[in-house]
Amino acid sequence: MNREQTDTTMGKQIRHLRTQSGMTQEELAGKLNVTRQALSNWERDVNEPDLVTLKEICFLFGVHMDDFAEEVITKMETYEEKRKRPLNKYDMAIGLFYAVGIFLGIGIFFVGGFMTMTGAGWGASLFGGGCFSFVFGLVCHAIITLKRNDKE
Repeated sequence: MNREQTDTTMGKQIRHLRTQSGMTQEELAGKLNVTRQALSNWERDVNEPDLVTLKEICFLFGVHMDDFAEEVITKMETYEEKRKRPLNKYDMAIGLFYAVGIFLGIGIFFVGGFMTMTGAGWGASLFGGGCFSFVFGLVCHAIITLKRNDKE
């Protein structure tokens, strides 16, 4: 493959290799044990072959994986960058308020339990503390989410 073909998409590269060798989609699909429709989807860049199939394509046409790797690596890096979002002040505030809610809930549990000193009292204070923690955290989360100005 020359440099000009490696700058195109993986689908175009597969189509180029197939047509250069004089194969039809049916023939190449048969050699790869996939359907003609799957091969057509790869060539139209609707989706991509898995790594094993890509290795088979490279072996069949005598090309190196490096010819295909640049595009795949770029796509993976782009996906990773989108997935990684740095922690900002809003995320930290949400975490802080959840932690405060949990500590207040634990406080409610112990205060209520010690005030009654009965099994039912401890159970009620556990329920009350848990509910308070949950609701406090959700309300703070909702308020911060509505007020934040870095929404994507």
